[in-house]
Amino acid sequence: MDQTIWFCVVQFLKFGPWLLYFHILVFYVLSLLYGRFWLHVVSNSAKHTKYFPGITILKPLMGVDTLLEQNLESHFNLQYPKFEILFCVADDHDPVIDLIRKLQKRHPNVDSRLFVGGRSGILNPLVCSMAPAYEASKYGIVWVSTSRIQVNTDIMMDMVTKLSKPKAALVHQMPFTTDQKGLAAAVEKVYFGATVCKYYLSLHVLGISCFTGMSYMLKKKHLEDVEGMAYFGKFLAEDFYLAKYLHDRGFQFHVAAFPAQQNVASTSIINFKNRMVRWLRLRLNAVPLLSGVFELVTESVPLGIYAAWSAYTVFGLNPFLWFCGHWTVWLILDYIQLKVVQNGPLPFSFSTYIVAWLIRELLYPVVYIEAICNARQIKWGQRTYYLSDFVNL
Repeated sequence: MDQTIWFCVVQFLKFGPWLLYFHILVFYVLSLLYGRFWLHVVSNSAKHTKYFPGITILKPLMGVDTLLEQNLESHFNLQYPKFEILFCVADDHDPVIDLIRKLQKRHPNVDSRLFVGGRSGILNPLVCSMAPAYEASKYGIVWVSTSRIQVNTDIMMDMVTKLSKPKAALVHQMPFTTDQKGLAAAVEKVYFGATVCKYYLSLHVLGISCFTGMSYMLKKKHLEDVEGMAYFGKFLAEDFYLAKYLHDRGFQFHVAAFPAQQNVASTSIINFKNRMVRWLRLRLNAVPLLSGVFELVTESVPLGIYAAWSAYTVFGLNPFLWFCGHWTVWLILDYIQLKVVQNGPLPFSFSTYIVAWLIRELLYPVVYIEAICNARQIKWGQRTYYLSDFVNL
């Protein structure tokens, strides 16, 4: 390699961390400002609206969790003039069917139906389960709300009001968690309330499509050209391609004022790690450069090591002290971010936060290494999928 080119490469590598720090700072500022002024804030239009279109709630379910009944009950308790709940279950022997029927008897005045099985020819298990219900839905607005999600009327009103805007095609909730006991629950809350939030909100502000399929509301008419949701069943990351389809056609997305409340009692750090591996593998296949390189070097551990080397090489600073300072500042900024998203007291002490934060940050290199090994193999529930190209099954 020519010496001049090699010199330029080395200089770029030396100063690379400072460019990354600038990007991270921009993400923090944007997400903190958005969280401070727009999260947990109900607009006047949502408070005084007289716009009450019919809404179909799709509730895909599999198995029974300790808090599942509470989650489902929250949907039956929604105070809204016209809606239906369509429960989607793949297996007719699933114990969740008994729970659904019990709740239907408890709430006979709520329009609800149970769909068992799926539509043949669809490989994505979530879409396969929901497709018959989607096709049988009465209303032009569909709210996909997965099994972990607990809802209330304020969330529903906020989402439907935002969706009423002319160019709006999709309103989605940023993933977060309810307050649960235990270290694993604290790790999840720190991850969603700090790490995910930082990118989720800042990318939204920058006009870049970023959403997860945990809880979102859309207008069915915008999917008519592809015959509805079933079209996205050939992708394992159906939410990514659904968003891409709508975004490419110039439609607008809106983030709901209230984060999605994942309400799960039984969790563990191992389950959390496995979930992160699955999600990262999907991202690696969908956006390989972004997830394989940029995401890696903007995590606190890789960036801290990289910046410590640069600080020593360029300025002669102690790399160990630099890394300690880097981590301390990152920890504090994440705590501020988490408090904004929580919008109230955290269910754990600051010392527990530190432990949960350290576990999450130190887990990432493990998650990354495991994800890039067999990157096209995705384990989802009891099934293992092998991707052919990108996230195509």
